[in-house]
Amino acid sequence: MRVPMRVWLKAILLFGLMVATPFAIQAMIGRPPRWVDEAPYIPMADYIPSDQTLIYVVGVIGAIAVIFNFLFYRTGLDEIQGWLKLAEREMNVILKGVDASSGKGRAADRIGWWNDITSKSPFSETPDEIFKLNEKDAANRGAPGGKAQITAILLREIYDGDIELAQAKIEAEMIANNGNPPFVVAGLRNILGLDEYLAARNQWIASNANPKPPPPRFRDFGVTWWSLVLAVRLGGFPRDIAMTTGKDPNKTIVKNRAALELLTRV
Repeated sequence: MRVPMRVWLKAILLFGLMVATPFAIQAMIGRPPRWVDEAPYIPMADYIPSDQTLIYVVGVIGAIAVIFNFLFYRTGLDEIQGWLKLAEREMNVILKGVDASSGKGRAADRIGWWNDITSKSPFSETPDEIFKLNEKDAANRGAPGGKAQITAILLREIYDGDIELAQAKIEAEMIANNGNPPFVVAGLRNILGLDEYLAARNQWIASNANPKPPPPRFRDFGVTWWSLVLAVRLGGFPRDIAMTTGKDPNKTIVKNRAALELLTRV
């Protein structure tokens, strides 16, 4: 997944090209552009640097922009930012599941509705149905909530650039669950190198080599910490995470870091 060039970078390149073009023509043909002769005299022009100085300045700015753009794609920062965007979208899907499965409001509504009925049949099966629905909501609350929490923990470490700590969290969960990895959203799996690590680990377990090589280390997989930090800082992450808390009319929307802190609060 490729991320388009940042708007401000496009603007710098376009501005530098626009300003440098007439001076580049002057340098090549030895005469100023025609619009320079026809331009009115402005006293402020006396304080403008010389053409040669402007060419140097614009050239340096353009070179920096081109080098940055080259490094941005060469080091995979665009790919990492694409994975981060994907992870945040997956996180929002999970958070919608948490909101939809919170169930407390619906459970109270069902009980209140039943209590408001004045003529109740003693043989009615409605209370049993209400109980079953509330039990179902309570069971559903656990799964998406757990997914949201583990995803929030991993995202928090990723945004801080501590990829090894996020990998250590996954390893701890695997130890506690007989080697089974926890739920990890798409995007984070790529950043952490989870699938590659699991494949290498399974291959090592199945190996019959004698002597057996040392097991693969999780920290040898995934992106580098410095490229992750650059991708996070330049991309302004987190930026698209949103969750709702409370119930109408006091429902509020919590975003990004605040949402992660709320989900990881013990």
